[in-house]
Amino acid sequence: MDDLKGLPLVVVRNKDGDLLATNLTEPHRIASSYILEGKLAGGTENLRKLFEEKIGLQNDGTFWPMDRRADLERLVFALDPSALLHGFQFVQWEFVGLRQTRLIHARLEAELADDPEVHYGVVKWDAIEPGSTNKKHANKGQSIAAKSRIVPKNVTATFEIDVLALKNLSLKEDRKKFLLGLALWKIGAFLANKASFDPRSRSIGSSLRLRADCHLTCESISWSGNSSVGTPTTTELMGAKPTGLGQAEGPSFLPDTHGNDDGKQAGMSGVTFSALIKELLSDKKDEATSGEPKEGKSSAEKGTASGKESSSGNLYDGPMVEVTYEPKQNQENKPKQEKKGGSKAAQQTEANVEQADEAADEAQE
Repeated sequence: MDDLKGLPLVVVRNKDGDLLATNLTEPHRIASSYILEGKLAGGTENLRKLFEEKIGLQNDGTFWPMDRRADLERLVFALDPSALLHGFQFVQWEFVGLRQTRLIHARLEAELADDPEVHYGVVKWDAIEPGSTNKKHANKGQSIAAKSRIVPKNVTATFEIDVLALKNLSLKEDRKKFLLGLALWKIGAFLANKASFDPRSRSIGSSLRLRADCHLTCESISWSGNSSVGTPTTTELMGAKPTGLGQAEGPSFLPDTHGNDDGKQAGMSGVTFSALIKELLSDKKDEATSGEPKEGKSSAEKGTASGKESSSGNLYDGPMVEVTYEPKQNQENKPKQEKKGGSKAAQQTEANVEQADEAADEAQE
């Protein structure tokens, strides 16, 4: 959406350049194996290897130092900040602590009407091939069906933001406020019935159309916390959107001087997601060895694109990381290979031939 332009995007493509997924369409967001196992554009390393190096995973992911939690949170913030709000869990490694609990929760509660069940019928009429109803993977034939729906008197949506857990993130204050503003905007956009994307159907529809026959509208909003209450509007909630989102450059933050740069970033200001990604994917090892910046772009740095430099054309003109993942072929379409030594029938046939040859030899003798 144009409202969130400037947020980082991780794009997964196959070797032919076809778009397979993004961190926004995957149920596990940045923790998706398709994202972590995808090779960075222009290189051979994948994001999984990058994670292991940046957060200090050792022994094939069975050991993680206790003092590297901040590195994980900074890494996820640079690639997929919303994952810190919605929670994540990296199951690709054996260490179970590579996760973040949800900072924003939502639930719907319905109060049923006095007579909640509604019955109705549907019919599909086919004048071309009415007898092809049972044909597999074909929308042919005539069919009659009965349906029923449960109708509520009203529906209450409850949203909770874990502010204490948000405050305890190992991020600078301006980045925590960014996450809080983004969470409020998400709630406001949902209640305002803004457009949302369905990755399964590849279609865009209204947020409050939760089911095929369920169209909701928001009548009133109230909030409470720390002995305070209020009645905001969707416009006010969406007004909490962080400054810079929706603009070409996106939001900017103070430099994250966490003791690893010896004050080199002290004079920097206005660090954007593009700068965070560029620093994340840059090859620091070559610079440390030679004492001079490496000429041109490193193989990892080529994995980031701004839209103009990317082969994706006009997919997204914000900060973006592209990875390549080649799906395994559908095993169902492959011919079944016989086990080593052949099938039982083939083994029996060979045994019968051997016995016949032995009998012929004995007869000749």
